[in-house]
Amino acid sequence: MSVNYYLNLFLSICSIISGLCDSSDPRSEQGYPTGLMSVCPGSTKPARIPRSQLKYLLFVVQGLGQSRKKYTYWAARSIAKDPRINFQRKTLLLALGYLDSTNFPISSMLANEYEARDYNVIMVDYQRFATVHYYLASRLMRPVGKHIAEVLTQLTELGLNASKIELLGFSLGGQTVSYIAKNFQRFTGRNISKITALEPSGPCFRTLAPNDRLDASNADFVEVIHTNIDGYGMAARMGHVDIFVNGGEYQPSELLLYPCTSTCSHFRVLALWVSALKNPGKFIAIKCDSIQQARDAKCYERLPTETNLMGLKTNRSNHGIFYLSTSKGYPYYLGPNGLNSEYASWKQISYVNDNDDDEIYT
Repeated sequence: MSVNYYLNLFLSICSIISGLCDSSDPRSEQGYPTGLMSVCPGSTKPARIPRSQLKYLLFVVQGLGQSRKKYTYWAARSIAKDPRINFQRKTLLLALGYLDSTNFPISSMLANEYEARDYNVIMVDYQRFATVHYYLASRLMRPVGKHIAEVLTQLTELGLNASKIELLGFSLGGQTVSYIAKNFQRFTGRNISKITALEPSGPCFRTLAPNDRLDASNADFVEVIHTNIDGYGMAARMGHVDIFVNGGEYQPSELLLYPCTSTCSHFRVLALWVSALKNPGKFIAIKCDSIQQARDAKCYERLPTETNLMGLKTNRSNHGIFYLSTSKGYPYYLGPNGLNSEYASWKQISYVNDNDDDEIYT
């Protein structure tokens, strides 16, 4: 069966689980940047990974028709000689989320799409360090990022062009890529070309300064996609282009009886990004003046209307906050209809009835 079938099945299960585990109305509050687990005491304390444990930091190279080979932290020279690697192409380094592994479907789904677009694909498997208590995992991503940057630095010394390196991170990986990029800057004096952060983690990162989390200064261009900013994501501008999908809080459910709450909305970004890769130019976002304006889908009132695209065709010179409206089901894009407020999934999260102060959900 197709990848799209399994993707939709996975998201449907997420929607059911999310609905069963979260009894609250998903739109009972507008939400503000405090969100879930705003402060994690000690999460910024220095952490170190003993060299004996670096054998668990793995690099998986994919190419030649989705074949893979796994390398250790010490094998940069072997990676450079891998027949799947061509230094003339762009190189994507993929950083995964909390508890994730390159053996799970998420990495394959993303890697396959980039390989099909003629990228070198290197997936980093740091499951050993991400399968611990979340507080510790968020702290360990700092040294993990540093050691990944060491390998990238060695690869550039062996011929990899830094201007062709892109980082893609999902969830906790969306913050990990910032540590990779920061350390790469420190080691080489050069910037990563592009960072794409899909729903970068908010828990343990919400109140941190830019030097301790993802920030636009981390690469020549940083694109951030937000789908659950008050739950597992983060309500802050972190890139040159920040796209808040359907306001960024919760996504419309594909299942009638189950709302797409935090888990479903957080993972929805994966299906959105795969669809954006497959359908370039179809996800048209509209510019906003603030995150709150994006939350309330009021960016349609902003004049003159400015737009940008989600995906590989994003206009890198048009920086800012953007609102993207989608449909409920795959492939999600609305095309030019998304620029019409009548097609907004949620025009407003909630409003107060003027007559009796009862809260009405739209």
